[in-house]
Amino acid sequence: MKIINKKTITDFIKFSMVGIINTLSSYAVLNICFYKFNINMHISNLIAFSFGVLVSFILNNLFVFKKKYKDIKDILITLIKTYLSYAFTGLMLVSILIEIECNHLGIPLYIASLFNLLITVPTNFILNKFWAYKDKKKSKHELLKLAEKHTFVICAYKESPYLEECIKSLINQKIKTNIIISTSTPNNYIKGLAKKYKLDYYIRKGKSDIQDDWNFGYNQVKTELVTIAHQDDIYDPLYTYEILNVYKDDILMYNTNYNPYKNGKVVKDSNSRIKGIIKFFVKYRFFARIKFFRVLSLSFGNTVNCPSVTYNKRKLGDNIFTSELKFSLDWDTFLKIAKLKGISLYIPKRLVNYRIHENATTKEFINNHKRVEEDIIMFNKIWPKFITKIIMKVYTKSYDTYN
Repeated sequence: MKIINKKTITDFIKFSMVGIINTLSSYAVLNICFYKFNINMHISNLIAFSFGVLVSFILNNLFVFKKKYKDIKDILITLIKTYLSYAFTGLMLVSILIEIECNHLGIPLYIASLFNLLITVPTNFILNKFWAYKDKKKSKHELLKLAEKHTFVICAYKESPYLEECIKSLINQKIKTNIIISTSTPNNYIKGLAKKYKLDYYIRKGKSDIQDDWNFGYNQVKTELVTIAHQDDIYDPLYTYEILNVYKDDILMYNTNYNPYKNGKVVKDSNSRIKGIIKFFVKYRFFARIKFFRVLSLSFGNTVNCPSVTYNKRKLGDNIFTSELKFSLDWDTFLKIAKLKGISLYIPKRLVNYRIHENATTKEFINNHKRVEEDIIMFNKIWPKFITKIIMKVYTKSYDTYN
């Protein structure tokens, strides 16, 4: 993997902007401590340095490196590493360079100070990106062992022209896992594709019903982790890699971000960005452990894209879909899981292309107004009715994605 790529350059620009804010905030604190409160110059400088690095730590987490923390210990270790990185470049390295440049080479201080930025800023960036904020990735051997714990179950219906593309996206995962197909509308088309790709094929008897179909497919899985794949959608090759890389046995549910996919191409959509913002806190394990933040992430609408979810079956058990709702049964299920003891973790990466087309179930529920009715029911489970009315005035605009 190239160290210098587009993302690294973008991160460096953001890091430099954070550095400017750090400098300005440190300067302000230094002047307040020294002139306002008459604190000793060295102590004032130490307070200003400490405050500036703390500001950098917060902003770098929010806008630059966006590290996924495992627990409070992980946060503290990263914070300590951040202070050490800034101390090395801002104090030790600068002192050494100034000594050489000014006392041995005769370079004026103001020129040396400007020149040193070309050395200290990139050095500090490298220390932060590849040391302080570096996520410890699981080895390939670890990931391959974990792959045995995961299964995709494709819920197939009728003769979808998109089913084979979905199957191929699951087969082409970087970390290959188990794949099965279940259906309540058995036919030679689905059976043929299962045979072609050597996938186990399960048939549910009885009338087709989303909740019963999902529970049936989910229940056929023998592994700990289950992803219910929708036949219309396409999974990024890194989907299982990213899920398994953050795997912990106390996580009840994983979900990723998605790309709206229309007419064979990814389209821009404000909904996915807004959902990511609402789920900001639950991308950190520290906050995702707290029920308040898990419920909050679902309080302004269904922010979880159903095909992007992986469930911990060992923790959740069979028949997890028990909602009385038809359209919002996934949102209702996510809310129930959010209220359980455990973690519902959000991975802020777009790992599913969520297909939007004329025959989509979501569009059918919008047209027959069932979605509005059930969304109101869900909001009323979280908010007083007068707040639900206010939220719905904005929330219904998200339906425009399907037009």
